[in-house]
Amino acid sequence: MLAAIVAVSLAVSPAFAAEEKELSEAAQKELKQFQGKWKAVKVIEDGREQEPKMGDQDVFIEFKDRKFHLGDKEVFSVSALDPSTTPKCLDFTSVVDMGELTKGKVYEGIYKLDGDTLTLALYIGEGQKRPDKFESEKDSKIVVVTFEREKK
Repeated sequence: MLAAIVAVSLAVSPAFAAEEKELSEAAQKELKQFQGKWKAVKVIEDGREQEPKMGDQDVFIEFKDRKFHLGDKEVFSVSALDPSTTPKCLDFTSVVDMGELTKGKVYEGIYKLDGDTLTLALYIGEGQKRPDKFESEKDSKIVVVTFEREKK
């Protein structure tokens, strides 16, 4: 389960459509800041901090345009992004069935980008429920992952 969660590692309109919508100019500009490779440095799931690793390996994700990769495998597509909200909203559509991820499902999240640190909070339970803070309480089905940008 942690592998699928770390792959994510995710107060506006309750749902974005699953297909990739045209992103606003502000969203496109924001998405450009996500581009590149990121290392997971902290994972909190259902109120418990977990080692940000898969087995004994560090976990890296990479944003390539609107695609979100775990290793060399595309896992998500950014289906919506709204940098005008507080907190900022980001939705992913899974492009694979993997662990608890279901192909075609939209996973609602929030994010904060502070220089070379990206924090995602994503709801991975049934239905849709956007997190409203960067916390993961026991049995919340929210995962919070903090990433640091890999330097070239």
